[in-house]
Parts: sequence; structure tokens; C-alpha cells
Amino acid sequence: MKRGLVPHKVRNVFYTIIFIILIGTLGFKLIGGAKTSVLDALYMTAITITTVGYGDVIGLDDKPLGKLFTIVYMFFSVGTILYLFTTIAAYIIEGELRKVLRQRTMERRIAKMKDHYVVCGIGMVGLYIVHELYQTKYHLIAVDNDESKTEVLKAHKLDLDLVVGDATENEVLEMAQVRQAKGLFATTNSDNDNIVISLTAKQINPGLRVIARCNDTKNIDKIRRAGADGVVALNYIGGLRMASEMVRPHVITLIDAMLRDRTSQVRVEELHLPKHSPYVGKTLDDADFRAVGNILIIAIRKVHGDWVYNPAPDVVLEKDMHLIFLATPEERDLMRTLVEGESGRETG
Repeated sequence: MKRGLVPHKVRNVFYTIIFIILIGTLGFKLIGGAKTSVLDALYMTAITITTVGYGDVIGLDDKPLGKLFTIVYMFFSVGTILYLFTTIAAYIIEGELRKVLRQRTMERRIAKMKDHYVVCGIGMVGLYIVHELYQTKYHLIAVDNDESKTEVLKAHKLDLDLVVGDATENEVLEMAQVRQAKGLFATTNSDNDNIVISLTAKQINPGLRVIARCNDTKNIDKIRRAGADGVVALNYIGGLRMASEMVRPHVITLIDAMLRDRTSQVRVEELHLPKHSPYVGKTLDDADFRAVGNILIIAIRKVHGDWVYNPAPDVVLEKDMHLIFLATPEERDLMRTLVEGESGRETG
């Protein structure tokens, strides 16, 4: 057993039991004399501790000291054995009780969540997703059928809830509050599982945004038809990344530095401009988003899908536009509050 897995009290009782067995074996050996074997002495020890009483094999009838030793030894050893079982039972019951209480606390906490993200599958890909969302202060829940992934998350200093179960099942996704979620990541190693997760999640919450992992590019269309809003083929993305690393290394270095910087946590963020926003109808210059912080608008996506890169100050903001900008998580949240206005806060 690993030392850290067994309580100090339980270890001490085990050591005491071993000591009692040795004392009994030695005592009965001395009482029985030369004609008594070590096995006979051990046998007497065993039947005395367990109170089975199969019979005296060393001849205690004419040995008063032997009878006295047996009486004292029986009270001491049987009491210790009972204490051992009581201690182990309490350890098991307390451990299970603690586990149940922790599970119920987590369920109550999850039940209150909304507009969060659900990450299904905590392998290497899922772990990177969880880490990025956690670092940039998004609310999220992890789902995996392996309970030991809780320790993996703790080892990476990720303090978040893990729903243990098969993400392809409705009950598990319901437990992760998919109905109230903003988005879901299907990141398992199996394309078939990712298809089922995407399909099931969309059936539960049709407005949910689903991003799915794809291992075989031949399955991209299948995953999209299952309901995924975005499909990421790791081999394809990896190939493009390697090409970019070769021909435009400084761009890649910039992105990597942005993602790895633990001090500023600047990211490329996206924000929807609702129709009730006080900024609709204003120009970028009038909006003056730089006053919020070190925010840089790098692109705008119009309602019909047209892009405006590096928008000029005189670009007029329209409803349902999407703003693409550089900001920290704090600046992103502040900008969202300003852009949504009072109506957005009331409805949210």
C-alpha cells in the first residue's frame, strides 16, 4: 500500500496485529516446550485470536502459567482485532460519506450554472481546452467517464467540476446542464462518439454551439450533419500549423507568446453587437473602445458574413455585427457590459 493512502491510525493497528501474532506464537512455543513446533504455536495463536477454539494442541491442562497467559492474551488480542475492524469500517464509511457529500455539493453547484461551456473528454486535447478556458476565466464543466481525471485536473491546478459518465448519454449531458450551456466541446478520441455527443447535445439544446474534434478528415461532413457548428481536424490543423511555422514563423511566435503569457492573458476575443446596444449607429471613433483599456479592434464581421479587416475609425457599427479584438479577460467582460447596455444586463 502507498503510505499516503492508509490513515496513520489504521497502519498502527496493522502493526499491532502483527506484533500480537508474533507474541502469541513465541508465547505458545515457550509454553509448549521443545515438542511444540512453530506451526503448532501459530495455530494456537490463530484459534485464540479468532475465538474459534478447535482444540488445545500443546497441552495446557497441566500448565497453570500457560492458562494464565492464554487468558490475558485472549482479552488483549480479541480486543485489538475488534478495534481493527471498527477502525477500518469507520474509515470506509467516512470515506464513502465524504464522497457522497462532495458529489451532492458539486451537483448543487452545477445546477446553478448557465452560459457555461461543457468539455466532453479530458484527454490531451480536452485538457488544453480546459486550461485555456480556465485561464481566460470562462465558466466550464468537464465530462469524462474516468473518475481519475479529477486528479489530473488537480495536478494541473484546474479547480473545476468533473461530471463522471459517458458523454454520449442524455443523462450525463443533462447532469452537466447542457440545456443552460453556451457551448460544448466534443473532444474524445473516437469520431463516432463525437458524432453521438454532437447529435445528443443539439437535441437537448438546439441553440447550443458545438465544436467537435475530428481524427479522420473523411468524417468531417458526418460530424457537421450530426449538428456540430465547427469541426476541427487535428491532422489538417497540424499540417497548416507546420507550414505556417516554416513560411511565417514570427506570426506563429506571436500567437504562441499570447497563449502562453500567464501575466497579461491577452487573447483574440469576439463580441456580438445586439440591436439594443447603445453603440449601434456610432462609428468606431465615437465608440472609443480604447478608453475601456488596451483594446484593439482587428476585424469586424458584418451580418451577411462580409469581413472588414483593420477597420477604419469611420466604420459605422451595425446591429448583429461581430467585433474581433485583442483584450484581457477583464477588458473583455467590461466591454461586453458596455456593448450590451442596460437592456442586455436586464435580460441576462
